[in-house]
Order: sequence, then C-alpha cells, then structure tokens
Amino acid sequence: MPNPIKEALLNRGWAGQTLSRSETVDRIDPLIRQHIELNHHYGAAIRHCDDERVVDVLERLQKTARTDVGKLSETVLSCGGTPYNGTDLSPEDFTLKGSLSNLFEELRDLETAFNDALGEELDLEHQMRTRGVLQAIRSNSQDRLDALDALQRRIGDAA
Repeated sequence: MPNPIKEALLNRGWAGQTLSRSETVDRIDPLIRQHIELNHHYGAAIRHCDDERVVDVLERLQKTARTDVGKLSETVLSCGGTPYNGTDLSPEDFTLKGSLSNLFEELRDLETAFNDALGEELDLEHQMRTRGVLQAIRSNSQDRLDALDALQRRIGDAA
C-alpha cells in the first residue's frame, strides 16, 4: 500500500521498495487481457445497438479504451516484457443478447470489474510511471462507467 506521508514529502519522486520490472509485467499483463476482452464487449454492443447516438457514444468510449490498452502494453514493454496482444480472441466470440438495458448492465459489470482490478493495482507499490498510467486508465474507466450510467438512464426514460 502506498505510503501517503512518503508521497506528500517526495511529491513526484519515490523512495523505498517498488515492484520489480518482472513483477510489474506479471501484474499488468492480466489487466491488458481483461481490457482487450472489455473492448471486444464494447464492439459487440456497438454491433448490437441500432440507436446511432448511442453507437457514437460507445465508439468514443471504445476509442479511449483502445488507447489505454496501448498504454498498458507500453508499460509492459518498457519493463522488458511481451504484452498480451489478444490475437487469440475473435470479435465473433463476443456477442450480446437481450435488451439494450441488459447490454448496458453487462458492460457496466465488466467495466466495474476492470475498474476494481485497477484499484487493487494502485494499492501496490508500483513505480511512479506505472502508477501514473494506472491512475489515468482508472480515470478513463470511471468516465466510461459514468457514460454507461447516463446511457442506461436515457434508455430507461425512452422505454
């Protein structure tokens, strides 16, 4: 767990033990896989939805999410690892069935699980650069959760 006193005293610097590069690779790579799978679910939602305004929002969310996968991958590369690339996954493996409301509920559950996993990583003593990447990605994840809530409310109001 990060030490708030150390963070306050050192501001952006760091002192003490942090995770090794190999430990960072081992911890970040599963997040990459989870994020790529989440992105495939967003793709399935886009294919499933016929409301153009909703599709536009989902596409914007997915664009940021794809960029975030790249940030995580770059973190693994900078630590000397080989990041998971998702080539074993096919978009056809990710289909959503049911109502639009159910679709947003499923996306929200998956996004919440990813956000929670990021939070768990932030509780560890990652190197400062890795912490910055994780914080930015968690903020983007929270933005997607907020957008999904708004979309779900809008769908509920329209029904």
